Amino acid sequence: MKKILAIVPFLILMLAVAASAEMGAPQVTTDMKQAFLKGKIIVKGEATADQNLPQGQRKLMAMRGAKAMAYREIAELLEGVLVTGETTVANTMTQSDVVRTSVQGMVKGAQVVNESYDPLNNIGAIWLAIPMSGADGVMGQLIPQLATMMPPAPAYQPPAAPPTPARYDGLIIDVKGQAFKPALINRVLTKNGEIIYDPSKVAQNILVERGAAEYTNDVGKAKALLGERGAANPLVVKADSLVKSTDAVVGPDDATSIFSSNQASNYLEGAKVVFVLK
Repeated sequence: MKKILAIVPFLILMLAVAASAEMGAPQVTTDMKQAFLKGKIIVKGEATADQNLPQGQRKLMAMRGAKAMAYREIAELLEGVLVTGETTVANTMTQSDVVRTSVQGMVKGAQVVNESYDPLNNIGAIWLAIPMSGADGVMGQLIPQLATMMPPAPAYQPPAAPPTPARYDGLIIDVKGQAFKPALINRVLTKNGEIIYDPSKVAQNILVERGAAEYTNDVGKAKALLGERGAANPLVVKADSLVKSTDAVVGPDDATSIFSSNQASNYLEGAKVVFVLK
């Protein structure tokens, strides 16, 4: 009886520690729109171990199994990231050893951001995270390779000499009225299919550092994001329609405004572009 009473405080302490870890756990990514908006992918893996093992070994095996499950979850999420249109990273992995190696490297390099163990139920849990931007992130690892795999398309040329451009130094594309999907390569097109903006216009070092665009759900937040990039007066344009859910289409007047203002300040080459989602 005394032994049982002595064990009770220990179990209570362990359960309190496990509950505390769960309460402070980061929010798991349930879809890729969340990942683009929050700037990271976060997954959770859970596992149990054989109850016949000694207590110390049970925890070790449960945590090892949880990590393996988390790796599997993050690999599946990465493979499902949209590249453009209906093409996912999994599709491009079949065509490119470089893309496949990059994905495998990101999975192995995922960072543990939280962990917990429930000794009463013998459940281990581990949370892994990968940033979307940065040299070690999804965009930095994949966009430079994927941009070269895009099919060629005509570049936009204005039908006449554009007027003297306003001094815009960034671009906000409002797609809240459309069923837009954030992807590794979101382009801006004219109604004739001419390209106004795609990653081929972005300097390689910028692609690696922060990707080809940023994403938010508010125009004010978009202006703040561009302000951090040195853009004080962005052009705000509302998309007229979409192509395959990932390419925003703008009208002729907006196309001319983007083209002419970029001629003066080259903000597209600096990836000073934000998509505002609903």
